[in-house]
Amino acid sequence: MSEKASALYSPSAEKALLGIAVQNSKYLDMVCGADKTALFANPQHQRVQEGMTALHSENAPADLVTLESWLNKKYPGTDWLGLLMACVDAGFLDNYAPHYVKILQECAYRRALKRFGEELTARAAAEEDPDELEFWALKYLDELKASAAETEGNVSLTDACTQTYGALSEDQRNAGKSSKRIMSGIETLDKRLGGFQGGQYIAIGARPSVGKSILALTFCMNAALQGKRVLLVSLEMDPVQITERILANRGNLALHKITSGNIDNEGWERLGAAIMQVSRLPIWVNCEADTVDKVRRSAHKLYKDGGLDLIAVDYLQLMSATDAKKQNRQEQIAEISRGLRKLAAEMDVPVIVLTQLNRSNVSERVDYQRTRREPTMSDARESGAIEQDANVFILLHNPSREELAGNEQEQALWDTMDRKGYTMLRIIVDKNRQGKCGRLTVAFDGDHMAFIPVKESGVGT
Repeated sequence: MSEKASALYSPSAEKALLGIAVQNSKYLDMVCGADKTALFANPQHQRVQEGMTALHSENAPADLVTLESWLNKKYPGTDWLGLLMACVDAGFLDNYAPHYVKILQECAYRRALKRFGEELTARAAAEEDPDELEFWALKYLDELKASAAETEGNVSLTDACTQTYGALSEDQRNAGKSSKRIMSGIETLDKRLGGFQGGQYIAIGARPSVGKSILALTFCMNAALQGKRVLLVSLEMDPVQITERILANRGNLALHKITSGNIDNEGWERLGAAIMQVSRLPIWVNCEADTVDKVRRSAHKLYKDGGLDLIAVDYLQLMSATDAKKQNRQEQIAEISRGLRKLAAEMDVPVIVLTQLNRSNVSERVDYQRTRREPTMSDARESGAIEQDANVFILLHNPSREELAGNEQEQALWDTMDRKGYTMLRIIVDKNRQGKCGRLTVAFDGDHMAFIPVKESGVGT
């Protein structure tokens, strides 16, 4: 390889950084480690880096003597002492080490982009399927950007304060206007969470048939009504079933009338008006994206075609892992959860993921009778990884009247909802990295797919 400097290589910066690390062990971390191998393009410099890493991992000194000895044993036939002395001569300014690292990172990134371009050209010439090739390219670039971001390392509190002040100022300026924060549409929940934010990974857990799919759909619908572009990945319902539920809500029509076709003239008028509104909502439904890669591909296409603000997945346990045959189910769920959390960070959008709770873990015996209890995050089926990954973990629970025994006020509220044909639901914020946890009560109108807040003065007032 030519020693001539270019946008792809900087032999002088490689020598200087190695020389500084040889002379001062406090700079070894800038050179040592498998993740640092891409910094060096010169094969001999790569071997010096390898020797430093090996010695450092053994808690041995990596100075001129030990390093020369290691290199002569592993790679005989080279004047390693002469090369190391040249590095020492180049690395005479310790405080320039971070500057040299930045130069080498930029060169390494350009080399990676060059390799990407060459492989893309080769695969295109091989007449690979264009959609598959586009997906591969987007994924490759995403991983490349993520890798480059990881090497940038530390952020000072000065920079962090500047970023925080800027974000708060933007929120203040945009008060009453369109915001990057996405409101759920449930006022009491929005007061607690402050809306959903880009990069958040939000889990919603409930037992089957409690209403988590409708809660997620409500979040998606309200985001779309705010002008946000939404991707709903549904492995539970098809597009028609989803649309029927949205129409029941927006048209104030009982769902069973829509699904049965038993609609009177007034109902048809409301349905027509609702269809006009719903057809314009920026929601895209995907019922086939059963892996993280497929979700990512669908999300990237929407982003490229006009932007994306929210992703919802219903539900996690129905998804498949990449290496399902080599993993047990807990490992698969953990892989899927990590992938979706990473997608939230990559695209800087909230990702809402639904998860099933174990039936057997949300009941207990009291006085020799089995009764339900409120669920917790630890009840998430098949993996605790979801609990660890989530920024926000919301649990949904429908208490029975017997469960409220001893609390006359709540039993009276339960009776009021029951008379109106509503179901009492508890929305439990069991984890909230940006604020307080807690419980709030809503009434669920199953006919119209609506969640009605409960205030001190009564239901929905």
